[in-house]
Amino acid sequence: MFEEIGSVRNEADAEALGLLALFRDSINEIRLNEPESVSTYFNPNYSHYIVVHTPLSIRYPEKREEWNLRFSGDVGVSPVELVVADESTACVKGLMAVNGSKVYAILPYTSIDAGKAEAAKFPEDRMGRVRAGVLPEVLPEIRGETVLDVGCGFGGITMEIAGNNPGSKVYGIEIHESLAAQAQMDADVQGVPNVEFRTGSAYALPFEAGSIETATCFFMLHHLEDIRHALFEIKRVLKAGGELIAVEPLIQHHDHGPQLLEAEWKELFEGAGFDVEAEDKDGAVVLKAVNRE
Repeated sequence: MFEEIGSVRNEADAEALGLLALFRDSINEIRLNEPESVSTYFNPNYSHYIVVHTPLSIRYPEKREEWNLRFSGDVGVSPVELVVADESTACVKGLMAVNGSKVYAILPYTSIDAGKAEAAKFPEDRMGRVRAGVLPEVLPEIRGETVLDVGCGFGGITMEIAGNNPGSKVYGIEIHESLAAQAQMDADVQGVPNVEFRTGSAYALPFEAGSIETATCFFMLHHLEDIRHALFEIKRVLKAGGELIAVEPLIQHHDHGPQLLEAEWKELFEGAGFDVEAEDKDGAVVLKAVNRE
């Protein structure tokens, strides 16, 4: 039986951990019971570690059974990447545990663990493949003195936008408080000074009319019950001539929310008062819309 050697600090609750595929890039702080032992567990010769911790109390759907096997059994086991360590704590990415979870073991991740990685088989992640195909083309094109990422989740994309625009002020809006708080923790630890995360709804954005130069939405709108309402609200906060850049999955690549074709997405944006161009890329539609007013 493992003995507790430390605990986890993050801003994630069980609801946030339901988005496990997105949470894996978030920062977790490991606080050891004996702070002086940080150097014992974390050796500068290793970039990755295996952490044994309190398991998650939630169960994932059958198609994500590998998540249950790894994180929701008798213990949780997370391969993590070391971000930074000081005399008393270590910050890592990839630790799948809620705030306050106990840590039982920390082991270096070495070539003996990764040797068979290329031969491993995993269930297909269609949306992950679509995101990986289209976002690297879209994100470098985003510019603006004020940028608002609506439905930012854990903020990974928002921080990439901020990194590409160091002289801009970048905001991330997320309806779930725990996700916004975790995103801000990630930004603070990673030293991204020009980004700010707030809790808010796409239907009532906490910004003044005409205050934002560029807005973005990535794989978010199809989750909403009233997409048209959200588009009008985004248009309200955009400056005249401001741009909204959105990416949404096309029918064959997702099984929830409205099943819309490229032309139907374009029609929605035009109905909200945007001049819009739409392009099919790698299973997603990229919409570039300009506020007419």
